[in-house]
This record gives sequence, structure tokens and C-alpha cells, in this order.
Amino acid sequence: MARSICFFAVATLALMLFAAYDAEAATCKAECPTWDSVCINKKPCVACCKKAKFSDGHCSKILRRCLCTKECVFEKTEATQTETFTKDVNTLAEALLEADMMV
Repeated sequence: MARSICFFAVATLALMLFAAYDAEAATCKAECPTWDSVCINKKPCVACCKKAKFSDGHCSKILRRCLCTKECVFEKTEATQTETFTKDVNTLAEALLEADMMV
């Protein structure tokens, strides 16, 4: 009996975590298309990103590039999904590299 209660509690917790994860909106990152120098200050980077129709922006820690962020849109064509996936993989690889270098 105790085992079934424990299993039910773990299953309920896992279900709630998966539901919360699916409900969270994803954030997409991309380099600012008009940025052409080293990013040192966040304020001009944010202004550049706003002009490019992104919601926010920041300077990457090590590579010092202006990265723009916005909420992802999930209804995309297959070609756009492939391009976005490639950019996301590159951005993730850069973020992992920065995290490894900071440790």
C-alpha cells in the first residue's frame, strides 16, 4: 500500500512538471542583424534589437556579440524550422562554450 502511494505521488509530481514545462513560452535568440562591432554596453544592444523587432537584447559574455531575444513562434514552415534549429544549436553551443570557459 505504501509503495503504491509513493508511486502515485511521484507520478503526479512528474505530470505537474511536464505540464509546467509545456506551458512555458520558449525564448529565441539571434544575433542583431545590424550590429557590426564588439558589444560592451547593453543599452545600445537593446536599442539595436528593438529596431530589428526583437523584445530585448544583451551582450554575450565572452564573444561580446549583441544577442537579441524574443518569444518563439511555433507555427513555422519546415525550412524556417530547420534554419531556426541550426541557429539555436549554434547559440547553444556558444553558450556552453562560454559556460565552460567561465568555470
